[in-house]
Parts: sequence; C-alpha cells; structure tokens
Amino acid sequence: MTNISQYQRPGRLALAGAVFLALAATGVTAGEHAHGADETFACDCPEGLEIVSEPWVRMMPPGMGSTAAYLTLANHTDEDVELVRGESPVAGVTELHDHVQDDAGVMRMREVEAITIPAGGKTALEPGGLHVMLIDLHEPLERDQRVSVTLETAEGETARFDATVRDGGGARHGHGSGHHGH
Repeated sequence: MTNISQYQRPGRLALAGAVFLALAATGVTAGEHAHGADETFACDCPEGLEIVSEPWVRMMPPGMGSTAAYLTLANHTDEDVELVRGESPVAGVTELHDHVQDDAGVMRMREVEAITIPAGGKTALEPGGLHVMLIDLHEPLERDQRVSVTLETAEGETARFDATVRDGGGARHGHGSGHHGH
C-alpha cells in the first residue's frame, strides 16, 4: 500500500521554500508581519507604550558575567517617552547601552542616560545598537529561560516584561563580563 503523504510532502516543501524566499525578498524578518500590522507582546506598560517584537536575552557561553536584552517598543502617544533605567532580578546591575563609533572608527559599547521612544514611533533595541545590558549575572542563564526585566521612564512609570533566553546568532557584540571601563 502506498502512503499518499509521501507524494504530498515534496509539494509542501516546495511551497514552504517559496514562501521563505518571498519573505526574504521582501525583507520580512522574524518579529515582522507581511501585512504590516504590529503584533504586541505581554507587557505591564504605561498607557500608549507597547512591545511589538518578541523580547529576548542573548544566550552567552559559560563563564560570561553579562548579557543583553532586546525588544522593539512602540509609543502610541503624542509625546516622546524616555527610558532612564532598568532592573532585572537575574543581574546585579542593569544599564541602558548603545554601540557608538569612536574616533578610530571602532564600534564600542557605551552606557546612555536615556533611550527615547519618539511620539507615534518605535525604537528597536537590537544587537549592535541600543540594548538593555544585564551585568553581574547571579547565575548562568539557560536557553528558553524567562527573564523578568523592568524599564523605568523619566516620569517614573515602569514597563515590566519577560524576555526569553535564546541564541543570538551572528557575531558577538562585546557583551562579555569585561565591558566596564569603555
């Protein structure tokens, strides 16, 4: 007896491949939607502020004492929102950081006083750019672990969310334990 699914599988694989290529050609990546509507993710956020990409924390090799959290925030208000500090129970210190080019053309990580989410706009916290630095980790993080993060605005409001620990892929962005003093 012949299993019909044997004959259907190549067609499904071809269709999946075609969809993947179409998405790649249009620039749609993980966390984006082809139809343009933002998906929101769980957040205890101030009114008008939403998380529109899945929050995640970079999985680091054993022995690394710090890592970073990433997400994209949307501001649906008519005023800029400034994030001024963060905290997480997994880290002794939580800072807001950016990668900037120094005078020699080398990209370096720097703590920033605030991260602005423009009125009616979005701000992406992503590898190689703005991010939440989790320093002096209390214990190694495990893949798929949920990490609680709280970000505070200049007005004293807080945005609380969980981020999933996962592989970051690509090059490391200097998120090792030796980041201080830059």
